[in-house]
Amino acid sequence: MSKKVIKLLEEVMKKLLIAVLPLLIVWVSQDLGFADTTSDLQSMKYMIESLQQQMSKMQGTIEQQNLRIQQLESRRMIETPKPSASLEPQAATAIIGEAIPWLKGAKYGGDLRLRYEAFDFYDKNNDAGSTGTALDRTRNRFRMRLRWGFEKDYGDDWKVGFRLVTGNINDQTSTNQTLGNPGYFTYKNILIDRAYALYSPVCLVDQGVLQGLKIGAGKFENPFSRYSTGIVWDADVTPEGAYEQVNFKLMENEKTKVTAQATAGQFLVNENAGFESDAQIFGYQGVLNFSTSSFNTKEPVEFAAAAAFYDYTNWFQTVTSNTAGVSYLRTNTLIADDFRVIDIYSEVRFYVDKTPVTLWYDYAKNLANVGTENFAGSLGNDIHDMDDAWGLGVKAGKMKKKGDWEVVYNYYEVGANAVVAAFNDSDLGGPGQIGFTNRRGHRFGFSYQLTDNISTQWSMSLTHALNPSLSVASSANEDVLRSQVDLNYKF
Repeated sequence: MSKKVIKLLEEVMKKLLIAVLPLLIVWVSQDLGFADTTSDLQSMKYMIESLQQQMSKMQGTIEQQNLRIQQLESRRMIETPKPSASLEPQAATAIIGEAIPWLKGAKYGGDLRLRYEAFDFYDKNNDAGSTGTALDRTRNRFRMRLRWGFEKDYGDDWKVGFRLVTGNINDQTSTNQTLGNPGYFTYKNILIDRAYALYSPVCLVDQGVLQGLKIGAGKFENPFSRYSTGIVWDADVTPEGAYEQVNFKLMENEKTKVTAQATAGQFLVNENAGFESDAQIFGYQGVLNFSTSSFNTKEPVEFAAAAAFYDYTNWFQTVTSNTAGVSYLRTNTLIADDFRVIDIYSEVRFYVDKTPVTLWYDYAKNLANVGTENFAGSLGNDIHDMDDAWGLGVKAGKMKKKGDWEVVYNYYEVGANAVVAAFNDSDLGGPGQIGFTNRRGHRFGFSYQLTDNISTQWSMSLTHALNPSLSVASSANEDVLRSQVDLNYKF
């Protein structure tokens, strides 16, 4: 029953009361004047009580119908949410708090990616030096990735959220799952990718130079990844621990704006029961952003420069004493000491006929690498300068709405001990867990937005061993041609 019908019934009741009540009064008055028996008075009383009961039943029916309409409207709001504008929960647009009061301020979003991936491996060892582990071969596989996140705003200062993903519990650099592996249509895992709390005091927003403070704890999006590349951090790595981030506005006028950002992170890598010290990462990053319209362009030209330092405490002890050897060394050399990595990143963004173009350069160096300078490997190759990594790239276009496109080219050289191979880009090289560092190569990519919420992407990478020595853990001396075709759905 609709609201219009209920309203009509209420109007009919009112008119009925207005029409009948005067007649009752007249009739009752006449009966009181001429009634000579008690039975007449009892009849009159019975009629009045009967009319009151009917009116009460009708009022109860109207209240029940009102309640039913409210329930149906609440269910409709929950079952037909609006699609989110982005993968991140904080950017989603579906707000369901209007239907359920305790969910006021809640946002959610997610995506599904289907991928076809092909590998071609080319053995670079000669017959005498080959171990049989790196032979010419091919591999084809289909993969999927599902992510769904939720975030709740508790007021002006506090937020809490989580994200669920597919993936492998033993691989922190990928949220993909391979179809047909392990086979027989077995179920796929859903893992906790993020579970975090954020504190951003409103009282510190726009306070002179200070623009805002953010403190996060739990398992969260990497606060250093925006001003870094896959040389140091794989995009799927979600650190655990705590971080603090402060933003500043240094200068602003009609043509120029200068801002800065400072970030500190305290990440828990491995809690070593029975050992004196745990493995941790203490990270520090400073960023300077400069935007100007002084070049007579329609859109501003933007510059960014960032410097970061990561201190991996007790890393060597963790790998040798508490993990399965090369699973965390991966392509770092087995004689690597500790890791204290500096990362210098810079980028410039400008527009060509309304198309954004970004150029970037990234350099990283391990200041604690003391074990591999001029070390001769088992094949007689000197392992020198294996503590440096660098890369450069260009991106044109931006993916946002239907019809948008994006083209990418990147080049990398990552020394075996330049960065921790457990956390850098897992797509840089070889088969399975091989190829995270000790690689150099090219990557090309093209993306196109089919609709506002559906996009497709093609990418290809060609990588080589930077140093072919067998002394590099889990490294294969081979070239790898890797192709990926993706179809992405956002919701």
